[in-house]
Amino acid sequence: MITNEEKRKLVFKVVTTILATLLPLSALRVLLIHGNLTFMLFIKEMLFSIVFGFIVVLILYMTTKKEIKEINSKARNYAFRDALTGLYNRHYLNDFLAKFKRLHKKESIFAVAFIDIDKFKEINDTLGHEAGDCILRCLALKLKSLTRSTDILCRYGGEEFVIIYNDTSKKEMFEKMEQIRESIQNSSFECEHTNITISIGLSFGKKEDDINEILQEADKALYMAKNAGRNCVKIFLK
Repeated sequence: MITNEEKRKLVFKVVTTILATLLPLSALRVLLIHGNLTFMLFIKEMLFSIVFGFIVVLILYMTTKKEIKEINSKARNYAFRDALTGLYNRHYLNDFLAKFKRLHKKESIFAVAFIDIDKFKEINDTLGHEAGDCILRCLALKLKSLTRSTDILCRYGGEEFVIIYNDTSKKEMFEKMEQIRESIQNSSFECEHTNITISIGLSFGKKEDDINEILQEADKALYMAKNAGRNCVKIFLK
C-alpha cells in the first residue's frame, strides 16, 4: 500500500530525476545541432525537452492508470485480507483503530465483540488442521452473513475474531450476540460433520473513549465467558 505522503515523495523524485536528466541532455543536443552552447539556445531546448517529457509522462500515466489502480487494489487485498477466510486481518484492524476517532463522528454508542471458538485446539488435535481450517472458513462465512456491511469483521488471529459495531445500543447488541452464538451452535459445518460453539466478550464505548481500551475490555470479557463454562456472552462491566 502506498500512502499519500509516499505518493508525493515518489512524484517529487520522478520530477527531479527527469529534470536532472534533461539538463545535460539539452546542453548536449544544443552542442550537437548548433555547434556552440548559448544561454538562449539552451533555454529553448530545455523548455522543448520539458514539454516533450511532460507529454510522454502524461501519455504513459493515462495508458497505465487502470493497471496501476488494479495493482494497488490487489496490494491492498494482500495487505488487509486474511488469506484463509477472506476477512479483514489484524493489519487492517490496526489501521482502522488508528483512524477510528476521526471516522467515528457520531455521539452514539459503539461496541466491540471478541469471538473465540471453544476448544479449537482439541478440534485441530482430533480432526487435523485441514478440518480446523475448514471450520474457520465456514465460521467466517457465517459471521459475515450475520453482520451488516457497515460492521467491521476481522480475523484477529488463530481462532479469534473481532467485530466492531457503530451506532448501536447495549440491549440490541447483547441480543445480537446471543443470536450469533445460538446460530453458530445450531449450525452444522461440513467439516468432518463438526458442530462448534463460540464464546463472546462484549464491551461498549462512546466517541470520547479510546477504542483500543474498549478492545482490551472485550478481550477481558471473553476470558470471563471462557471461565463461565464457554458458549456464552459476557459484557465487560466498568
